[in-house]
Amino acid sequence: MNKKIVWIAVSCLMVVSLLVSSCGDGVTDEEEEIDGEEEEIDGEEEEEEVDVGEEGMDMVVNAAGKLVERPRYGGEYHYALTSDVRGFDDVISTSPAYATFTLNETHDELFTGDWTKSMQGTGEASFTIGGVYFPHLQTGMLAESFELPDNETIIWHIRQGVHWQDKPPANGREYNAHDAAFNLERAFHTPGSYLYGTYRQDRGDSPTSIKALDDWTVEMKVPSHRQIPLLFAANDFVYHHCPEVIEEYGDADNWEQCIGTGPFMLVDYVPVSTIRMERNPNYWRNNPLHPEDQLPYIDAIQYMVIPDTATSQAAFRTGKIETRTGIVKDDWEALVHTNPELMWRQQSPGGGYQIHMRQDKPELPYDDIRVRKALFYAIDHQEILDEYYEGLGEMINVPIPSAPEYQAMFTPLEEYPEEVQKLYGYYPEEARELLADAGYPDGFECTCLISSAIPDGELTPIIKDYWERNLNVIMNMDVRTGPVISSLVIGERQEDMYYGSCGTSVLKCNQWRTDSYLNYGQIVNEEFNEWFVEFEANMLDWDTMARMMKEIEPKMRAQAYFIDFPNDYTYYMWWPWLKGYNGETGCGYFNTGGQLTYLWIDTDLRTEMTGLSR
Repeated sequence: MNKKIVWIAVSCLMVVSLLVSSCGDGVTDEEEEIDGEEEEIDGEEEEEEVDVGEEGMDMVVNAAGKLVERPRYGGEYHYALTSDVRGFDDVISTSPAYATFTLNETHDELFTGDWTKSMQGTGEASFTIGGVYFPHLQTGMLAESFELPDNETIIWHIRQGVHWQDKPPANGREYNAHDAAFNLERAFHTPGSYLYGTYRQDRGDSPTSIKALDDWTVEMKVPSHRQIPLLFAANDFVYHHCPEVIEEYGDADNWEQCIGTGPFMLVDYVPVSTIRMERNPNYWRNNPLHPEDQLPYIDAIQYMVIPDTATSQAAFRTGKIETRTGIVKDDWEALVHTNPELMWRQQSPGGGYQIHMRQDKPELPYDDIRVRKALFYAIDHQEILDEYYEGLGEMINVPIPSAPEYQAMFTPLEEYPEEVQKLYGYYPEEARELLADAGYPDGFECTCLISSAIPDGELTPIIKDYWERNLNVIMNMDVRTGPVISSLVIGERQEDMYYGSCGTSVLKCNQWRTDSYLNYGQIVNEEFNEWFVEFEANMLDWDTMARMMKEIEPKMRAQAYFIDFPNDYTYYMWWPWLKGYNGETGCGYFNTGGQLTYLWIDTDLRTEMTGLSR
């Protein structure tokens, strides 16, 4: 079996990572804790200065009780993009996280990820996995808090003292509840927007009214069955734009009129070339881990569009850009060899590929669990992990990865019931018996839909060989372009199997929920559908959520509804002058780039290592 190291995370999460992930701290392992105890984080505590006797090191104890270098202001951050930004207004983009990624730096949302829970803080969140909006890992941003007085009402209390960036027509005026209501109304009710398509009015899933009750209070009325999802969407899916810009120009898609309340301001944009942002001197936030420090630390961000991998790799190797993310094993090994001074982190997969089998068509065999188990048993998962990925990967990571955020839900393979563990073994003889018992002693022929964007079909040639050799199941591969794939699977028009990516949107349970368009196998499990109603109703209670998922997930996995495979690690690398970084790809759900607000650059060290003074 030929070795193939392919970056498997073609999912939404990793696309975002490639676009906007940043850089930072040279400390990748555990940071020393003072007296072995963590101090309470309350956002008001002053830092304790500590003299550790290291020349040139100004050390402090942060609000999490960790001994760290004192952050410093100044310097520029540089990053190579594989493609250009596709706009500056998320409401007129159907893919806000990926197409309008500069909003992560220029605009704010109602809530964001809690940086005190990051690896620089308590370590409860790696912020490397997209789709994390667990309430205990979030904190107020433009809104200080919210309340749910009944099951059809959401009320936000808007933070005072936040100002729009000092550019006309806003001219630095104070942000208020009327601005918040304007942006929520626009995001949910503009045809073509992401949230308009996700929470459809014709299905009764959309907010029924949104209004400011006064200058600092917003009320949103919602259908009772969608209260919590709409709360999460409003909190961490909506970037707030200056209403005067929308009223004057119709939208905010012109970068020169792009005005938010965020930590950086757009100052220049050359299409398919460069994007430049500079520090907002009047940004309202302080660093919760260093409460006396106004954010951000970095003077400027410079994105450069470099589609060629070799060129961007060379720029990174010579220190012209600060970090590389989503690196495959071969490139990581090469960089470690040529630049041993680089910092790096091995990242567990945050998604992967599965084969989904339509179980709603009577002419297909997949509604029989014996067939699904036979297909599982005929694949040597351990061999794929050991030989294809050279042991550098994980056997199970979807839908629940092993990241810190998910530890209360995650189950290692060895702790699953025996029937689940067996799915990831290799039992070709038993597979043949199961298939014969199901009425297919001579195997059958199937067709698997696969995207032409997946290099060499990823694992499909290997799976095809296992099935043909062990079961006489002949898999034909129907290779289509990405747009055709999307049209077919979202429209539920794939004929047979589909080999596709699936991320870790645990709170949505997309793979198993009957009403989800990402339920590619057309699974109908009424017990699970009823369970999901209760699960969704408890989404503000993390302990209950974790317990419920821990109980249901092994039962669903035992049904072998889709066939998942081992996935390989990816690697994040950065130069040691980038401080406060531990491989984060964001800070929140769609705030994929929010980590830049907290990072800082040791400009003296950069000059010493590369001769570059910028």
